[in-house]
Amino acid sequence: MPNVEEVKLNVAASVDQTQRALQTLRGVADSFDEALTRLRLTAIGSGHPSIVDAIASLEQARSRLDEAQSLAASAMSSADNFRSMV
Repeated sequence: MPNVEEVKLNVAASVDQTQRALQTLRGVADSFDEALTRLRLTAIGSGHPSIVDAIASLEQARSRLDEAQSLAASAMSSADNFRSMV
């Protein structure tokens, strides 16, 4: 069984790794935003179902990415709370 210091170190390492993942997700979010902007500009005046579907799918992907970022931030906060109590 790990001692208290080992637990704190492992939790801190998990929080750090999650923070790095969040930084990566921010880059992905920026890429999605750029792709959506480009697609919307390209689709101006077109109501073709394929382009509408493409935009909707990208918007959904972006929304789920926001949800993932929120959940990861919440996990980090909870882990930090746990670490401070141990």
